[in-house]
Amino acid sequence: MHPSRYRRSDLFALFLAWCLFLAAALFPACGGKGSASGGDSGGNDGNSQVEPGTDTWQRVAIATVSDGGLLLPQVKAVHDGTGMLHISYFDDSTYTDGHYTLHHVAWDMVAEAEVSREQVVDVDNCRTLAAALDPDGMPLVAYQGGQVRAGGSEQQSDVMVSVLQGSTWREYTGGIGFVERNPVFEDGLAGKHVAMAVDGTGLIHLCYQFFYEGIDAMNFNYPDLLHVAKDRAALDSAGEEVTVEGNMYNPNGTASEQNRVGAHAAMVIDAQGNPAVFYSADLAPNMSDSDTKGLRVAIYDGQAWQREWVEQGFEVSGISCGLDAQGNLCVAYSVEGEYTDSRGVTHGRCLKFATRIGTAWTTSFVDESTHCGQHCSLAFDASGNPAIAYYALQNHSGSLILKDLMLARRSGTVWDRQTVASTGDIGTYNTLLFDNSGSAWICTYSGTDRTIYLFHR
Repeated sequence: MHPSRYRRSDLFALFLAWCLFLAAALFPACGGKGSASGGDSGGNDGNSQVEPGTDTWQRVAIATVSDGGLLLPQVKAVHDGTGMLHISYFDDSTYTDGHYTLHHVAWDMVAEAEVSREQVVDVDNCRTLAAALDPDGMPLVAYQGGQVRAGGSEQQSDVMVSVLQGSTWREYTGGIGFVERNPVFEDGLAGKHVAMAVDGTGLIHLCYQFFYEGIDAMNFNYPDLLHVAKDRAALDSAGEEVTVEGNMYNPNGTASEQNRVGAHAAMVIDAQGNPAVFYSADLAPNMSDSDTKGLRVAIYDGQAWQREWVEQGFEVSGISCGLDAQGNLCVAYSVEGEYTDSRGVTHGRCLKFATRIGTAWTTSFVDESTHCGQHCSLAFDASGNPAIAYYALQNHSGSLILKDLMLARRSGTVWDRQTVASTGDIGTYNTLLFDNSGSAWICTYSGTDRTIYLFHR
């Protein structure tokens, strides 16, 4: 047909096809929930790449928690290095209204089968949970429980440790928040934000927030961070509680300096065999200076705790730490809110990674394309490269809700990111690990169907 004889309908069809072609060429990444890029904040300073979600991850359901009053299942998983995974979590108690039961599941990663399942203990809260293995590979869990304090809103207020001995779980007191300056009430609310690690000699190291002594709630907004070491062979013996960082007091008991420290505590045993604890800090929080906030680390040198900033200028909402192949301290952390870096560039609600070489910290962005980074879990693959599992909530404007489980792996200097799961609300309470064959495993929680899952590939 001669061009001049095209009907109007034909010309309109050609025009529409041309528009669709241009749209596909110019906007190939547009999509809905589950898009790995999904943000509107810019591109991570060119230091990361995004992969679309794949269907190569295998998924196994481990447990489903009740839909009653439970809000914080606090799922934790530890790997014994031989293929046994120990998973701990809270659920509503079937014995006492308003209480919670701590459960333990042993799961064989080689056979992909459950080995055992037990109830550990009932407590009146589910605020915090830490898990570790002793030198013999036996699981330990730490939580807030024990005795009810003498005043205030009555609740269990000690740091407790339960240890699997044979086929029985036995409970021991870790710390009570002992304060000698109060002649009436010598203990306080201890245990919120508990971190635990076991060194090569069998010492169980516990770091935890301490809020106030007895019924004195004046310092409730200014928690200290305490440490106690328990001998695995003498758990009935009391350990000395030492302040890692906190408030400064005058001889008459009044505060000379008030600080807010210890939230989101995470601990690792360093290359020298000493504990190092990372935590959120707000020094002198009555001041408005953002430089008083940030990520702190305290490293025990064999005699005292040496404290330093990893990075300042923002609030921290999630922390996970470890050692790289060279024995350097490494930490993944989520930044809550916006902050301005040394170049004057504003960032907000992102995931970062830092390494300590000598005495200096080097930081980098892992993902700032979305509001993400909470529930982060750091691990190293067989090649020694860091990897982080984390939760992506939404884009920065809030126009795109994600609630996805993400995995970032560093190759050279580039962080490659992918969506592991995007159906429903999934990706909280993450634990990432690599087995002896190099396969990645992620223990995670879905708030949609209230189920604990294992993903692996």
